[in-house]
Amino acid sequence: MSNFSFNGIEKDYCYYTDYKTSWGQDREINTTDVQGRSGTVLTSVRDKVRKIEVNLLIDSLEVGESLEHVAEDLADWLTTDEPKPIQFAREPDRIYYGILEGAIDKDYFVNFGKATVNFLCIDPYKYAREKTKQTAISDQASLYNEGTKDTPIVIQARALEPSSHFMIAKGYNGDSDEFFMIGDDDVTKDIENYYPPIYHTEFHSFTGWNKMVDGNIPDRFLGGEVGGNFVIANADESFKATDFPDGSGWVGSGTKRSLPRTAQDFQITYKVLVEQGGLGAGRTAQHIYDTDNRLIASIGYENVYHNRKSGHIVVTLFNQNGDHRKIYDHQNAPFTRKFDRMVVYMRLRRKGTNFQVKTWKYDHMDDPLRTRPVDVHIEEFTDGGEFYQRPIGAISIYSTKYSGYDWMEMNGLGSFNTELLPKKDGTRDMIIQKGDDVKIDTQNNTVVINEEPVLNEKTFASDFFNIESGLNEMIIMPENTFDTTFYWRDRYL
Repeated sequence: MSNFSFNGIEKDYCYYTDYKTSWGQDREINTTDVQGRSGTVLTSVRDKVRKIEVNLLIDSLEVGESLEHVAEDLADWLTTDEPKPIQFAREPDRIYYGILEGAIDKDYFVNFGKATVNFLCIDPYKYAREKTKQTAISDQASLYNEGTKDTPIVIQARALEPSSHFMIAKGYNGDSDEFFMIGDDDVTKDIENYYPPIYHTEFHSFTGWNKMVDGNIPDRFLGGEVGGNFVIANADESFKATDFPDGSGWVGSGTKRSLPRTAQDFQITYKVLVEQGGLGAGRTAQHIYDTDNRLIASIGYENVYHNRKSGHIVVTLFNQNGDHRKIYDHQNAPFTRKFDRMVVYMRLRRKGTNFQVKTWKYDHMDDPLRTRPVDVHIEEFTDGGEFYQRPIGAISIYSTKYSGYDWMEMNGLGSFNTELLPKKDGTRDMIIQKGDDVKIDTQNNTVVINEEPVLNEKTFASDFFNIESGLNEMIIMPENTFDTTFYWRDRYL
């Protein structure tokens, strides 16, 4: 059994014989000499990066491979684009975060190899192997960091009631000067709910949905033939297309439903899971219909090339005659191609003649809690001719492949349809609705509501903070509004 893991993976052929790193931190002290003053003035103290030198023993007999093949696997395993967790059996309760630096120095001896690898720890501290969890009681929580260094936290809060704001205040050694807040807590302003949900759902069942049996969705960017079936997949969390029709071109599965009420101004978010582990062509979309059952908009994701990963997000508007107007076409950022499983969010907002499209993504494997949105992109479009102002009344979900080619699986995860009401001057918005999930990551400086990045809602005076070594007292506001949980790893010098 290996005594060394990197990125959560152990290799049976790999053992460390020793590793070297500093005790504590490599500190950089900066001072300034002042004329006429004895000694010097301390200006700054900085902990420099940590370096770890690891001596590895490679045993190719353990896995029945040639040493050269094992060396290729070793290099692939240790080569990453960002720091990953490192664990040694000598410190079973500690984690370092490092990235391979330089070449792997090697020495051969028959079926054995010796290698020296160097890791650079951009974050120079050690962390506890196990995360600590603490749930607030009566809007208060006591967090005890057993480490010797302050450490970042992740805050998760489920809204029990609608709210115009969410705030966490930290107390330490009798001081309470650090807090983080999103929204508006000005008590002199009236509170109104200008974002009432019309229909919010994650795809756990087909209740209320009706299969689109035959025909075509007349959308040249995100449409195609219907007639296939959906099944509930991905641990009962998605609509997955099956039984594709035998036609040519884009063939897939569609399901449709009426909205509980119509709306003039709206915000609609479609959430999908894209399986990028293999190659293939595919598309998935939410289509939006007016009260006369005519297409008015579509938002969706597609990969049109069967032999490479080249996904993009498309948003299209339709006038009363069904004429298309593409208002958004955003190509994936190149780094997202390495995501084997990617969660994609697409949001279309109409407020008067202004349309806004906001899209963002998560690496589902590396960020399962979805606190670090990537490839966030926003564009706006003005409907100067007022061609796309009809009220909405129904939606459909469509997933499809291109006949004759492999399918890149794309499964709908949820649809969130919200009405936007006119806002009165001098009032506060209910930016958080009952049932919403708020997540704050103070290490990556991100805040999301229902996995949508909302850093723009952070109040000016507040900031992300760490918890100190020892006891920290947390206060949550407003009272009796959130069910809040804190997560962290104790951190050590």
